[in-house]
Amino acid sequence: MAYYLTLLIFVAPIVTSIVLGSEMLAVVGVLSFFLVIRLMFYVSTYFLVFPFGDPYGQFGVLRVFDQTSHISIIFPNIPPFAQSQYLAVLTNQYSQWPGFQVLTLSFSRVTGMPLLESAMAITMILDVGWFTVSYALVRKVLARTIVNLPNAVALSMAIVTALPTTEIPSYFKYDFPATLFLLASVLLLLRVYDNHDFKVMIPLTILSVAITVTHSISSLFWVLLLVPFALWTTVPRLFITLSSKIPFVLGKSIQWPKFTRQPPLYALFVFALLSFFSWSAFYAVYIVKYSSVSTGKILSSFSLGALSGSRLSSNQSHIGSLTPKWILDLLYVRDHVFLGLLLAGLAALILVPALVRRAHLKILLLTVAVITVVTEFSGALNFGDRALLLFAPLIGFFTIAPLTVLGSRWPRLGKAVVVSLMIMLVFAAGVGLWASSYAPTGLYMQGADPSTASGRPVTWPGVASYMSFSGRQDCILTNEIYVTSMSIPVDEWNISKMIGNARPTAGCLVVVYPGLFSAVNSNVSSFGFGEPYSPYNGFSPSLFYNHLYNNTDRIFSTREATIYYYS
Repeated sequence: MAYYLTLLIFVAPIVTSIVLGSEMLAVVGVLSFFLVIRLMFYVSTYFLVFPFGDPYGQFGVLRVFDQTSHISIIFPNIPPFAQSQYLAVLTNQYSQWPGFQVLTLSFSRVTGMPLLESAMAITMILDVGWFTVSYALVRKVLARTIVNLPNAVALSMAIVTALPTTEIPSYFKYDFPATLFLLASVLLLLRVYDNHDFKVMIPLTILSVAITVTHSISSLFWVLLLVPFALWTTVPRLFITLSSKIPFVLGKSIQWPKFTRQPPLYALFVFALLSFFSWSAFYAVYIVKYSSVSTGKILSSFSLGALSGSRLSSNQSHIGSLTPKWILDLLYVRDHVFLGLLLAGLAALILVPALVRRAHLKILLLTVAVITVVTEFSGALNFGDRALLLFAPLIGFFTIAPLTVLGSRWPRLGKAVVVSLMIMLVFAAGVGLWASSYAPTGLYMQGADPSTASGRPVTWPGVASYMSFSGRQDCILTNEIYVTSMSIPVDEWNISKMIGNARPTAGCLVVVYPGLFSAVNSNVSSFGFGEPYSPYNGFSPSLFYNHLYNNTDRIFSTREATIYYYS
């Protein structure tokens, strides 16, 4: 109750500053809310652990690059879809887009900070950078649209901050800096058309390279985003003809920028496209192998039912037993209100020509809408609401567009809806952090041990001491999917296997975490077809563990883990 009351007290000034305060005061209020929500997990765990599992795989790649002093693919000969050597597959995949590791290593070398502290610090720096770039982008977009809401920029940023798909707390993961690079590229793209500034083509080219070597799906979305602008540059009359023939898309009163010469965006598009394919063909070969296996699965995954499986509508399903029902109901309402605003905003963009009259801005927003809709209706291509995460500031425009239309006709009603929406979204973001298992329920208990807050021990003293004198081991079995680089030395990752279809053999270590049986019960991949690991068909957890307990020697045991040796 103390937490809920504190959250309500915090929500009140945020909403008040947006509705009644100056823009600067409102933006500072939203920024404070943004930082508190995203840093809560890190502060509560004394910056000792990462949330989620993926950052540990990223950190493992960072350690390898630091140890070898060069960038290379880790475990290049590992099968890309190995079901039993998950750790090796994970590091192999992450090492093929080393942009984030290069950035973090450079920060560590310049500041002299250890790797873990550098990884934590770079995440916080990217948080502030993301908010700054997002604010500049939202301000630029709303300055060229007809918006009659109080502090529309701060309102949009508050909605974006409270997005149900926003990663809270922030990841140490390669898609985070790629998102920042993508938003900065969109900001420079608008500058080309708003200010006729062709000098930004140089930083745009640099950012294209940065996106390519940092994250695959971000690079692909950047290429798709450039497609209509490249066409506009090469065949400008086509767009003007479409504007007159199909007025409900662009509008008859659309304002086309007048250039003395067309910007060379077709060249940027060709460069980005060639960079994407070249990097995939000669370095990031994982995506080629992945595409050869998954293309049919992706095409067959498009359906209306895909929405029901997305994190937007089902991100509470796995924690229902830990969360009060009223919180689940609130998050359910929040998700559907947000989805309704998105659809209404898209309709307003198309049906209300006066809302956006700048041709380049409307083309940009329509392209973002198409990418988002296509990916959301694909169970395999979505990758966790990827488009919503990448284009969050622009998605914020779609959420306030219907409020703008409502406020233009009924100002008082529009203001009341804005206040109610803000209270619900900001409060839901606060309780959603606790309720969505991002922070364990025991995190706020007096005397909680921060080293176990992520659900993963920071060290493996038993494995470390045993491996130091036991000689060669054929495998390490574990029921923890995300065994971390802090737990097992990097050079031992290629002998680590998941409990499942890998049976214990002579010389094996088996590490069991009490209560962590996700590997056999719920490790269905979010990619829609069980990659890079699949459910273990015909595998009985009870038989495996009974066999383990009866036929192995227990060599190390704590409340967090028990280590067995199969002799």
